[in-house]
Amino acid sequence: MSDSHSPRSSSGPEKLTQSESRKATGLIVSASRFVRAASRHSGRERSTIVLRVLSNLTLSGPMRIGDLASAEHITQPTMTGVLKRLENEGLVSRQSDPYDGRAQLMEITVLGKKVLNDFRRKATQKIQPAIANLTEEEREVLWRAAAIFDSVANDLDLSKS
Repeated sequence: MSDSHSPRSSSGPEKLTQSESRKATGLIVSASRFVRAASRHSGRERSTIVLRVLSNLTLSGPMRIGDLASAEHITQPTMTGVLKRLENEGLVSRQSDPYDGRAQLMEITVLGKKVLNDFRRKATQKIQPAIANLTEEEREVLWRAAAIFDSVANDLDLSKS
């Protein structure tokens, strides 16, 4: 199997066939089922939105509340409530935006990173037996698919507006 997938068309977005569109829907359903299954472990005490906010802050660094709300497709008042709870728990901290004194940036704390890393470790432990049951070839296909999936997710992140 090749180490890279086909280059993307530079002439703009292409449309999927009906069959491919159904497969894309199946991919979304399967990915959601996988995440839910991996997330079901003892000790899970955090909501999905909390984990996504902590992940966003880990990946992107300090972010404005509005940008976090936009990234999660929720209203700014809803995100403000989520962040207040996280701040009260010591998982995020607030700082002034050095470029705009009126704005606040939210940043993940050391404790927030620990909570996120603990969740990821437990989720990884949950999926390891199922992945270990795959053949070596199936695991290689899975790793390659994960890299492609990540690339597609990056494209979607770049195209959001």
